Formats: sequence, structure tokens, C-alpha cells
Amino acid sequence: MKRLFLVILILWAVNLSAQFENTDVGARPTALGGAFTSLSDNSLAIFYNPAGLGQVKYREFAAFYSPAPFGLTDLSTASLSYSEPLSFGTIGAAFKTYGFELYRENNFIVSYGNSYKNKIYYGANINVYNLHIQNYNNATAFGLDIGAMAYIAKFLQWGFFGKNITGTKIGEAKEKIAQVYRSGFTFQPEEKLRLIGEIEKDVKYPLSVRGGLEYSVIDFLDLRFGVGSQPAIFSAGVGINYNIFSFDYSFTKSEDLGFTHLGTVSVNFGGIKGKKESRERLSKAFD
Repeated sequence: MKRLFLVILILWAVNLSAQFENTDVGARPTALGGAFTSLSDNSLAIFYNPAGLGQVKYREFAAFYSPAPFGLTDLSTASLSYSEPLSFGTIGAAFKTYGFELYRENNFIVSYGNSYKNKIYYGANINVYNLHIQNYNNATAFGLDIGAMAYIAKFLQWGFFGKNITGTKIGEAKEKIAQVYRSGFTFQPEEKLRLIGEIEKDVKYPLSVRGGLEYSVIDFLDLRFGVGSQPAIFSAGVGINYNIFSFDYSFTKSEDLGFTHLGTVSVNFGGIKGKKESRERLSKAFD
């Protein structure tokens, strides 16, 4: 039990505490400093902006794993996400788990995204939260997220995400699950280059600013960099694409806590063709 108390103490000290705090999911968004709200063009949109699912035109599965954030295996995080385009929009489902055998947070999500004339996008998530603390507590709660996105010009798009807009609480102590609002822009001056900037406000913490850069060197290789404040981080990563498979790796460097390594493996049935279409979608919306 000392181990449990030690981990929770560390979590409180670094503002990564219990009750489903706002942590990044996926190697690609993490490499971009977490600035993914206005881009959200794959199944990870479920975690960042469900409106982005309206952009997804091919079935996709993705598995993410961060084995030891800041060198602590007790803080390991993993997720699975799935998106399926249909005639009435794109549906998605995801599962995220965080913690270890004495303390575990599980988040199940059902998601939907669609568009209006391929320029205005909207979406929502229904969340099921489950918290387990060995010998102490097991609780379940439900919450709602919403998202919006708009193509403004051939080179510019905007996104907004409201996480836990219902203000859901969990457990006997009625602790509020993280309530977070994000908004930002993606600037795409050319097909292969994306520059992303956004602000984030967790109602419990100061305003955070995030930024990222993604450059597709060739169809098979993407390079990414990111920065963020509150907490101050630097991140970088690489994406390797082969046929329908992609492997994304990233690391983050925290000024106080050191390095964290992350990886995502995804299967997108659009393959290289689908990735090219994704890069061209913004400009073609105005043709």
C-alpha cells in the first residue's frame, strides 16, 4: 500500500493527479506538443476533437502505449481507437487505461463526427469513466464531450474541443473529472507542411499554450516537433508509413521530470493514398 500512496503523492506533486486528468494520447499528437485540436484527422480525433472524425474517409484502428511516463511504470498509459466512415457520418470507439494494479482509471468512449458541405465539422463523445483503487473504491460515471471544426481558407482551419462539459464527478468524494477547453488553428501553406497552434484551459490549472510542426519528407516519412507551456515541454517524433500500416514514435522532454517515450501502431485502410488525400483535403475544399 505504501507504493500506492507514493505514486499518488508523485501525481499530485506534478499536477498529473488522479480523477482522469488531461493527458495526451498517441505518439503523433504528443510529438506536436499536444496541439491536435484543429487537425484531428485520424481515429485519435476521439481524444482530441470528435468533429475531426468527419474528415476520416477510411476505416482505421490504432493502438497506443506509453510504458513508463517520466520513468515511472506505475503511470503507464495505453489506448485503442477505432473509426468507421458510414453514409451518415463517422462513428468511433476508444478505450484508454491508466495506472497499475493498485490504482486504475479506465475510460470507454463512443464517438460520432460529421460535416456540412465538407467545410464545417461537428462531433460528440459519450464517456464511461471507471475508477478502481484496490481495497478502497470502485466507481463509475458518465460524461459528454463536444467538438467543432471549420475550414476557413485553402491554408487555414480552426478547431474547438470541450472535454467533460457536463462537469461529471466520480467517487464518494465527488471529485470532478478534468474539464478542459481547447481551441486552435492549423496553418498549411503547402501540402506537406502543417503548423499548428492552440490554447488549452483546464478549469483547475493556468492557461496552456501549445504548438507543433509536421512535415512530410516523402509519402513514407513524417517529421514532427512540438512545444508547450504549463507544464513546459519539448517534443519530437517521426512517422513511418508503409501501405496500410503506420508506426509513430515520439518523445517528450519535461524540464522537471525528464524524458517520456511513446509509440502508436495504426492500420488505415486508405493506405498511402488516404494519407495523401488527407493532406490535400483542406485546399480541395475550396476548389
